[in-house]
Amino acid sequence: MYLTQSLHRAVQRTPDETMTICRERRRSVREVRDRVARLAGGLRGLGVAEGDRVAILAGNSDRYHETFYASWWIAAAVTPVNLRWSPAEIVAALNDSGAGVLLVDEPFLDLLPQLRAGCPELQAVVYCGEAAGPPGTRDYEELIAESGPVEDIRAGGDRLAALVYTGGTTGAPKGVMVSHRSLLTSALGTLASASTSVPGGRMLVSAPMFHIAALAGWSGQNSIGGSFVFLPGFRAEAVLRALEEHRITSLPLVPTMLQMLIDHPDVGEYDLTSVRRVSYGASAISESVLRRAMEVFPEAEFFQGYGMTETAMITLLGGEEHRAGGALLRSAGRPLAHCEVRIVRPDGTEARRGEVGEVVCRGDHLMLGYWNRPEETAAVLRDGWMHTGDGAFMDDDGYVFIADRIKDMIITGGENVYSGEVENALAAHPAVASCAVVGLPDENWGERVHAVVVLRPGAAATEDDLRAHVRKLIAGYKVPRSVEFAEELPMSGSGKILKRELRAGRAC
Repeated sequence: MYLTQSLHRAVQRTPDETMTICRERRRSVREVRDRVARLAGGLRGLGVAEGDRVAILAGNSDRYHETFYASWWIAAAVTPVNLRWSPAEIVAALNDSGAGVLLVDEPFLDLLPQLRAGCPELQAVVYCGEAAGPPGTRDYEELIAESGPVEDIRAGGDRLAALVYTGGTTGAPKGVMVSHRSLLTSALGTLASASTSVPGGRMLVSAPMFHIAALAGWSGQNSIGGSFVFLPGFRAEAVLRALEEHRITSLPLVPTMLQMLIDHPDVGEYDLTSVRRVSYGASAISESVLRRAMEVFPEAEFFQGYGMTETAMITLLGGEEHRAGGALLRSAGRPLAHCEVRIVRPDGTEARRGEVGEVVCRGDHLMLGYWNRPEETAAVLRDGWMHTGDGAFMDDDGYVFIADRIKDMIITGGENVYSGEVENALAAHPAVASCAVVGLPDENWGERVHAVVVLRPGAAATEDDLRAHVRKLIAGYKVPRSVEFAEELPMSGSGKILKRELRAGRAC
């Protein structure tokens, strides 16, 4: 199994069909293949050898797409850098990965002096933006034009394909070693379980490509053929325009993005009937947001994927379950075809159905380990099982219901409270746009349930209003003892709420 296989197959089947659309550029499958072969030659000329890492710090684009393929073409690995990191975090990741070549676009040019000073192993910078690059960088298009094509090594299997850094929601980011086998296993196992992408369809790439969810979705669409429309990042209005203009069939998002789309005041003015697949994941979604989204995209099948950087996709909630509604909408779905999932107690024994424990899984989709962190790898990969750190239970039909990150579970007055349940109750209030629940130290209760709430524009609600609303839906000890209102919640680059920041910034 090797990731460039999909490009070779596409050249055989549909060489003249459009493969990438970015800004005003449209490139056919054949053009992409030829550019990839030349870019691979250019990277080799910059000193990239088999097993080396090629880093990219850029917004989504057709050049991101080509960089993945070109790196794999010469058996190198890609290190996609989180765009929302501080300069110090970027320097740390580049040094940790040992990347010798960095591709960068316009928004990050001002960081180059700091990156060069802080990264002694960085030998070359390739400017992959739209305007002319600054002195001391190689221009992406010139590199392709001046380099001869090279043959695809067709490296695959357990060779390192990507070094994807975790979002850092629970601490310092770690480099997750993703192999060709693990990424393809996840993509093909997902497609074998459900039609999450349309064969020969068109996918909109607006979620960040440095995230494993976007990479897995992109790989799946490549596996069954089709084309991609790239937006540099997510802006609701730009996404709505692209959906209508390009007749998009597949739309992968994270829940916060999906909510911004359906909350856009002009959403009803766009023709969204071409969308056949809406996939979401990376964090929980409230039932109220999901039901509204299904009304906005009436022709679409909805899929929720659950996984993590270390595993890619683990479970999937399919279109049929979404249409049925009810309690299953709170589920993360069933294990996919490529993996085995168990819920276990702290002693490693399997939990009863309905009993909350830790999600563990095994299969060829698992990471190779954490880069240069053997002890941390051994702590989570035990006897072939990946210990996710997520608390969940499984029902009698095999559906997995995520309760919380085990570290995020709140123990108040001796009772366990899972923040996701409280967040769902809060999100059902019509004035709430988004919310997060954390545990804060409390002299009387050990921890207290604390909610941070963002209200919808023009909406009003008091702390008492929200507490009374939640008390109607869940047990009294789960009701937030304190509520604060904020303009926004701190987010990682992949759209996850950074609860550690919420906890760190609040007093006891």
